[in-house]
Amino acid sequence: MAEEKKILTLGDRKVPVTELDIVQRSESGLAEYILEDGSIIRVSNVAAVVYRMDDLWDPEGNPIYIVKIGTSVTTVKAKLNRATH
Repeated sequence: MAEEKKILTLGDRKVPVTELDIVQRSESGLAEYILEDGSIIRVSNVAAVVYRMDDLWDPEGNPIYIVKIGTSVTTVKAKLNRATH
C-alpha cells in the first residue's frame, strides 16, 4: 500500500494525516517477566498503524507522527499447563 491521505478526528479537531506503511519492525523493546509460578512471558508494544501529520512540524522541524499501538504477549516458558493443572 502506498502512502494514503486521511482525516483523523483528534478531540474536536479534524487533522489531515498520511498513513504510512511499516516496512520493517525491530525485535528490540521486549520486556521479559518471570512470574511467581515460574512462568516466563515476553511483552512488547507493536505499532499497528502509523500516521504522519500533514503540514505540522515540531520546534526542530521534524514531522509529527501518531502511532496506534497494540500489545503482544508471548509465553516463553509455562510452568503450568492444562495437562498438569
